[in-house]
Amino acid sequence: MTTALIIIFIILAMLSPLTWLRPSKRETRTARVRKAVIAEGLRVDLKSPVLSDAPKGIVGYRRPWPTERDVTPFILVHEEWASEALREAVPGYRWREESRLAQDIEVSAALEKFTRALPDDALILESSLSGLRLWWGESQDLEDSAEWRSEFEALHALLIHKAPISHKRRPLVGTEPKMPDV
Repeated sequence: MTTALIIIFIILAMLSPLTWLRPSKRETRTARVRKAVIAEGLRVDLKSPVLSDAPKGIVGYRRPWPTERDVTPFILVHEEWASEALREAVPGYRWREESRLAQDIEVSAALEKFTRALPDDALILESSLSGLRLWWGESQDLEDSAEWRSEFEALHALLIHKAPISHKRRPLVGTEPKMPDV
């Protein structure tokens, strides 16, 4: 009997590290959300956000702009992470870099509707040359994040509509014409 218990104990001791390899519930939930947003055309940015003191674990979800549009850059920061000196954009968020469309009624309404749908851990909304990006802590599962993702798409479409068409084509890196030797 004791031999059987010792063998069972040794087998359990050998198998116990395998339980560490199994993803946690949070990792499984996060993987489902990331897989779904990538299928929808968003990109997941694992680099550091634009704030130097941003909390760990913040991830950016980005929708690229069409290359022929000059969309205005801006940065909105959650009030908890913004200085009181920054001007309020919508309730709960302040401009770190103000948009030239800040006074546009449609854009202001879309921003307010979008920020009301955001989870509590949404930190930054950033518009840059690479696209519209939301930095957040991935606290919601796929079903709960559907509302803010649809508002994100609506805001993205509105900002594209408001952006002028660029008459300068951005060249691909390495394809610039070379000057002839004289």
